[in-house]
Amino acid sequence: MDIVKNAWEVKDDRHALLALAGNHTAEEFASNRQLRAKDVADWCAIGPLKRGFEIGSGEGTVARLISPQCQSLDCNDISQSFLDMAKNNCAACANVRFHLIGAEYLSHLASASYDFGYSLNVFIHFNPYDIINYLQEVRRLLKPGGRFYFDACTLGDQTMPLFCEQARDYRITPQQVRGYLNFNDPAVICRIALEAGLEVSDKSQFSNSGWLGILVTRAAPAVGLR
Repeated sequence: MDIVKNAWEVKDDRHALLALAGNHTAEEFASNRQLRAKDVADWCAIGPLKRGFEIGSGEGTVARLISPQCQSLDCNDISQSFLDMAKNNCAACANVRFHLIGAEYLSHLASASYDFGYSLNVFIHFNPYDIINYLQEVRRLLKPGGRFYFDACTLGDQTMPLFCEQARDYRITPQQVRGYLNFNDPAVICRIALEAGLEVSDKSQFSNSGWLGILVTRAAPAVGLR
């Protein structure tokens, strides 16, 4: 677990921007966060009475944008340095709480307590073992009918150059593999979601670009005949 955590501890704002946005500028990253927050609010049907959770709070921008739209938001990250940045960014958001992810994943959060959850630029780094462990936690946390949105990546027209770049980097620093992207086949991700007890929504986006947007739900119980 220390190896995983150390891959995401940052030393300063420059290092944080590199970890979060790669080669993009701070302005490009901020604009992207605005758009992604709107996507999350739409896909997860966020409303003022709904409770949510975030996996991978980063520097807290999305949480700050989402928090006025919901009742409460629990933000979770494996990096203490990013959590500290997020707390500062969300200092005025009274309905946001922050939690450090440990060896037991999201066990600190109560089961069946959340209407929605989301994770941005996190599952793109996960291998299939990471994905199923987190999605099993997602199912446990969601109320019946609850929604969870996450992005992922596979090999495609836009992601192939990035894959080749990171393959070259891996030759030099293979010990940094936890910070590289994982290019998972969409069919594998969907099968893992089903194995975790979640339903994959038809709204999910699988394009030739290589960037994936996936919405899963915890099925509501069937209504019996009377």
